[in-house]
Amino acid sequence: MRRVLVTRPQPDAALTAAKLETAGYLPSCLPVSETVATGASLPLGSFDAVAVTSANALRHINSDLLAPYRHLQLYAVGEKTASVARDAGFETIYAGDGWGLHLGRHVAAVMSAGSHVLYLTGKIRRPDFEAQLSAAGINLTVTETYDTRPVAYSDAELNGIADTGRAEVILLYSAVAARQFVALDKQAKGAFIQNAKYIFCLSQRIAAELPDNWNAQVRISEMPDEDALLRLLALI
Repeated sequence: MRRVLVTRPQPDAALTAAKLETAGYLPSCLPVSETVATGASLPLGSFDAVAVTSANALRHINSDLLAPYRHLQLYAVGEKTASVARDAGFETIYAGDGWGLHLGRHVAAVMSAGSHVLYLTGKIRRPDFEAQLSAAGINLTVTETYDTRPVAYSDAELNGIADTGRAEVILLYSAVAARQFVALDKQAKGAFIQNAKYIFCLSQRIAAELPDNWNAQVRISEMPDEDALLRLLALI
């Protein structure tokens, strides 16, 4: 059975590991980052819609604070984020294809200039979504509900995970995660990459953060979502 290293933050890492086990793989987890709430409050005002480009933006806010906005149209970057939005009580939801750029284009196409969108997001994010709405003359109020921080490991912890997992496949979900994984592998003196035959990335942008001498192992998923990433396992 293939051994797979999951690098995404908890609790998603555990969910992915369970999915891999069910499919017959041997997962190990090395969360290279963690998401933490900023404690941000939501702004008062009149909004025409809510936009969310990460499920974490909803996870890290008190659900009671969302009550005044649940009647609004919510634009979610992908189906996973849409699912979290449903659990948070939103009913009118559009789920995009996983690309923030594409979601921005859609919102810009269906909303009128002068509309006002409440954007729930993280401190670290791509500018694509905001740029699309700005160009369309749509007003955006940005609320950063979470931050992403690197997870520190001791040398012993890293070597223990590498030795136990001996992963042939490494899963990378973001450019930030890719940079942090490279740093952790360097700290572990290459203990992870020496076993890896494949590095699966959600996008070319993520792969670009890896050393050039890892390029032969890199595979890019067809779409920027986990289902597409895991489908690569059937191709190796």
